Amino acid sequence: MNNISILKKNPNQGFTLIEVLVTLMISAIGLLGFIELQNRTQIANLEAGGRAFATLIASNMAEGIIANPHVGKDCSFPSTLKVGTDSGNQNYTCSANLAGQHSIREWHKNLVGVGEKLNTDTINVGGIRYGRGCINYTPPNPATGVLGKYTISVAWQGFEKTVAGGPAGSCGYGKYGDSGLHRLLSYEFYGPEVNVKSNTPDPPDDGFIPSSIGCPWTGEEGAGNNATRNHESFSGNKSCLLGDYVEEEHPHLHHMSGSRELWINGNITVKHCGGCFDDAAATIYYTGSNVGSCSYAGSWPSIVKAQKVSQAEFNVA
Repeated sequence: MNNISILKKNPNQGFTLIEVLVTLMISAIGLLGFIELQNRTQIANLEAGGRAFATLIASNMAEGIIANPHVGKDCSFPSTLKVGTDSGNQNYTCSANLAGQHSIREWHKNLVGVGEKLNTDTINVGGIRYGRGCINYTPPNPATGVLGKYTISVAWQGFEKTVAGGPAGSCGYGKYGDSGLHRLLSYEFYGPEVNVKSNTPDPPDDGFIPSSIGCPWTGEEGAGNNATRNHESFSGNKSCLLGDYVEEEHPHLHHMSGSRELWINGNITVKHCGGCFDDAAATIYYTGSNVGSCSYAGSWPSIVKAQKVSQAEFNVA
């Protein structure tokens, strides 16, 4: 009876050493998991912060170019202008466009982080890691309808390997040791200067646009002036006129070839819509109002199409 009582556990006894060790091991695993979670959270915050700052840097340069759209032409950009870490463009020079020169120099400072320093002003910490910037510029060509285009890119080094940041040849590619550390974002937009027709002198009094902008007038002038004409005869596949166009009869668009486009920068009035005006392949584009009456041979625009366009569309026609 006494032997049986010895086997009973005393309720006042504590945990055994094995129980304590198991508890410590479970707690350690939990703490390690929590520490790893904190570490990953910190890395994610650093990555997000770097991308946010890179977005701000890229948008600042884009806004500078929008405010100064001729910087690409004035500064004779190479195929890719490189700024930032190891670029040597901290003193970029462009005497033809001092505002653009200042913007590029300031962009370099933002990329390398000179706005904030440590260790007695010797270590830059105000930017992204090894920030690099690239500006690609394609000049406009109004004669062919090619629009001027800028591509603003910002590259930097990430804190942890991920997928490749950009393809071969992209801004900063191969500069960070491993493509998984290459971070990249780009803005692509068209410069406002594409809405400028040309630097040619003012057109003559007859209102025809100079052929240098890719839209020559090739017809034979009929009776009257640019405001009022009679049986105007056009040729070629595209003709343009400045100002309101009033045709007392109807333009002879059937003499044209190809696309048969007549572009009017103003209002249009075509009194008669029959005869040689009937051509399903022809289109009149106008920026103002369509006040044509077409007193006979059907209602406007007969078979010829009349389509209203914006000033910007007319400028690049």
